[in-house]
Amino acid sequence: MVDATVKIEGQVVKTLPGTPLQEIIALQGLDLAGDDPFVLGAINGHRCSLAEPLWGGETVGLMRLSHPKSHSTAVRTLAAVLAVACNDLFPDRELLVDFFVGDGLYATLGNGVDGADLVAVDTKMREIIAQNRPIVPRVFDQRTLVRNRRDSSHPFSRRAARYVYSGAPSMSQVIGSNQLFHGVLLPSTGLAHTFRLVAEEPGFILLPSAPGRPQDLAELVHSTTFLAAMREYADWSTHHDLADLGAINRTVAEGRVKELIRLCEARHTRFVVETAQQVFNMPADGRLVLAAGPSSSGKTSFAKRLTVQLQVQNLEPYALSLDDYFVDRSDTPTDENGRLDYESIDALRLDLLNDHLAALLAGRPVRLPRYDFTTGTSSESQDEVTLPRGAPLILEGLHALNPRLASSIESSHVLRVYVSALCHTNIDNVTPLPTTLSRIVRRIVRDAQFRGYTASQTLARWPQVREGEDRWIFPYQDNADLVFNSGLAYELGVLKLWAEPRLAAVETDDSSYGRARALLELLRMHLPIDVRLVPPTSLLREFVGESGFSY
Repeated sequence: MVDATVKIEGQVVKTLPGTPLQEIIALQGLDLAGDDPFVLGAINGHRCSLAEPLWGGETVGLMRLSHPKSHSTAVRTLAAVLAVACNDLFPDRELLVDFFVGDGLYATLGNGVDGADLVAVDTKMREIIAQNRPIVPRVFDQRTLVRNRRDSSHPFSRRAARYVYSGAPSMSQVIGSNQLFHGVLLPSTGLAHTFRLVAEEPGFILLPSAPGRPQDLAELVHSTTFLAAMREYADWSTHHDLADLGAINRTVAEGRVKELIRLCEARHTRFVVETAQQVFNMPADGRLVLAAGPSSSGKTSFAKRLTVQLQVQNLEPYALSLDDYFVDRSDTPTDENGRLDYESIDALRLDLLNDHLAALLAGRPVRLPRYDFTTGTSSESQDEVTLPRGAPLILEGLHALNPRLASSIESSHVLRVYVSALCHTNIDNVTPLPTTLSRIVRRIVRDAQFRGYTASQTLARWPQVREGEDRWIFPYQDNADLVFNSGLAYELGVLKLWAEPRLAAVETDDSSYGRARALLELLRMHLPIDVRLVPPTSLLREFVGESGFSY
């Protein structure tokens, strides 16, 4: 047999075609043991198991346990260890790993857990980890997977086999257990050794290691606002049988898409109507609505829909643009890498903004600034703006929940709304999709449609966007009076029709290739939905076009 040539970490290696990556690594004397071993490969930028066979021509990178991109795989591995432990201890109680909480995972076990349950689960997990059980990849055709999961006690897993997977899905199995887990995991249970179980009624949080620091626990993020919103959606989606991707795809496959869209859109409408009523009930001598949220959360669409609903209440809302309060580009602060940091609150003329908010609410005239993004300079409008008594002032933007904004205005005159796509969906009972998935796909589609950016450019920018969110949005989300879950259970079925060709165009030598392929794999699990069924007032139209609103 003719040797195959591959390149591993820049070194050209000859091997037999079909040799697993871990065997080649071992033969090269590279580290598969120790405190920080290699745990994953990246073939042409696409993450893979060390058991992946190489056939020749591949360019392979290796990731140690401490690599930041290994963290998500370590978290999924911990979830698998949790599932094995719970199945051994409580085979009649259903485990559901429901959604992400910071770096951790919120889970429920049956109707609830007590302290003794958590101690038992913790002990069993550490036993499985100490055994260092191998985790091996398994590949099934769909028919075999359906048969394998036919008698599963987990409905999410049964539906995933029928309505989510196609072709030959890649699964993983912990030796000593008959359970199958989605996607690539770490090579063995012993590598997922850092964790803590934290009670959070009625369930608990599985807290993993910190990203890039496998020996240290992640910080426990405990946001009352966030948890309440996630639980509310969990209850709603469970009631309507939309909590898992298999159930959503089944709805599409059975021709009930119109019903699905109507239900999701009505949920948004209910929130906007209730919010407008709250604004109406505020003191007539000053009504300020502040809406903040991360990138592509739909803040602008929310503000426009709220404006219409307030007009129905015979009010005259006025929208103020935070973008017009940027400092001149020459005065823009820089981040630690020397880049202009437009996401910093210090990139705003905050004193002027706060003065204008107070003046407008008091009925005094102001000359608003206008920022020119071409020249990077600000100028003052020649026209004065005065709000009629009782007219709501709506301001949406990155920093709307920051306490430095509107700090002088009485709380009874301010309604703070946190906007984010929080529709968490599970592939199976231990694999929730991150809520960031909807936002990054929304942004890819919007950037391509209206801003002329490729998917590669959007993906390259995304880490910096996320850093800004971590610094300027998430720390203040508990300041919100209301949380608008702007996610739509059906949206990825629509967005995929725009996103997939853009993601497929990312070249193999592009630094964003691996992320693009991972997104493609997730989108391919969603059945397509005809965009013509999406109403013009839908928040989703902000990203795909043909909205009833102007942007």
